[in-house]
Amino acid sequence: MYVPSHFKEVDEEAIHRLVHENPFGMLLINGEQVPEVTHLPMHLQANPSQDRILGHLALANPHAVMIQDGKPALAIFSGLHAYISPRWYVNEDQVPTWNYQVVHAHGILRRIDDEPEFMQLLDMLTHDHESDADQPWKADWSNEKISRLLKTIVGFELQVEHWEGKSKLGQNRALADRNSLKAHLERSEDATKHKLAETMK
Repeated sequence: MYVPSHFKEVDEEAIHRLVHENPFGMLLINGEQVPEVTHLPMHLQANPSQDRILGHLALANPHAVMIQDGKPALAIFSGLHAYISPRWYVNEDQVPTWNYQVVHAHGILRRIDDEPEFMQLLDMLTHDHESDADQPWKADWSNEKISRLLKTIVGFELQVEHWEGKSKLGQNRALADRNSLKAHLERSEDATKHKLAETMK
């Protein structure tokens, strides 16, 4: 990923927060001609010794045969993003651009075949998205119909070797332009642009 020094995100807490808030990402593994890509929700387990990203995909997915121990892979998570108009700057002769945040997790895969561990992985993913419900749904693994689905998916753990983070938020602009940009984003009716303005502060 092309990351000019002024857009480089090095704050690990900010990187973790982006992944936690935007867990639907992309898993990429090199294929013969182009990378194989699957879009899927993933779970980050942040750890001082090594971060881990967990997920699963359909066994029928051609990507599944590439989930092998020791295979390099890349997980990508996109955060806030919005179109930026030249009209929003103080200085003239500007051009349109796009401000955004994105994180790349480079690592090594481990295939998860152990059934109890696989169930735990799926329970974690479910909890991520059900925990705010009054009556959260939880898998009943004693239900044969539900437990049978384990045979149709494959689990994985991506052991993160290093992170790449990019926050392109106008840091290369003059202060007057940055302030004007934030003001325009804040006046927008788009909630994403409001959040982007908050992130720039």
